[in-house]
Amino acid sequence: MRALIHWIPFFIYFFAGTILITHNHLWERFSSKSQHFTITTLFIYLTAIDWLCLTPTMFNFNSANKLLFYFHGAPFNIIPLQGLSEEFFLNVIMTVPFGIYLYLINHQMPFTHAILYGFLFSFFIESNQFVCDLLFHIGRVADVDDLISNTLGTTIGFAVMIMLDQTVFHHIIKQFMLIGGKSDKLNN
Repeated sequence: MRALIHWIPFFIYFFAGTILITHNHLWERFSSKSQHFTITTLFIYLTAIDWLCLTPTMFNFNSANKLLFYFHGAPFNIIPLQGLSEEFFLNVIMTVPFGIYLYLINHQMPFTHAILYGFLFSFFIESNQFVCDLLFHIGRVADVDDLISNTLGTTIGFAVMIMLDQTVFHHIIKQFMLIGGKSDKLNN
C-alpha cells in the first residue's frame, strides 16, 4: 500500500488530462480522422510525459555529476550546465513532440510564444517533480538543465514544423492541425 502513495501524482494528472480532453469535447469539435489522430496521440504523449516525469524513479541514465541542493530531503539543481550527459539530450528529444503539437494546435503562434510555452511546460514539470518528491518521495530531481533542454526540444519541434509546413508536406500537415472545429465555423 505504501508504494502506491508514490504513484498519486501520476494518477492525479492522468485523470485531470482525461477530464480536460473529454470536458472540452475535442472529439466532437474536430471531426476528421487526422484530427482525431492528433488528439489521441497528444493524450498518449502527455500521459507518457506524466509517466516519465512524475512516477517513482525506475531507471537511471548516466547523469553528469552535479552539485545538488536539498530542501527537506528533496534534491534540486540550480546551477546550469555543470556537465552534459545523455539525460540532457534525451530531454531534448522528449520535448520535440511538444513543439510539434504546439504547431498543430496553433500554427499561427509567434515563434517566441512557442519558446515561452516550452519553458512554461518544462517549468511545470520541474516544479511538480520537486513538490511531488517533497510530498510523495518519488525520487526525482528538479533540475535547471531540464528547463534548458526541454525548452530547446520544444523550440526544435516547433521550428521543424514551420520549415516542413513550407514544403510539399503542407497539405499533409494541415490535415492534422486542430483548426476548422465547430466553434471556428460558428465564429466565421
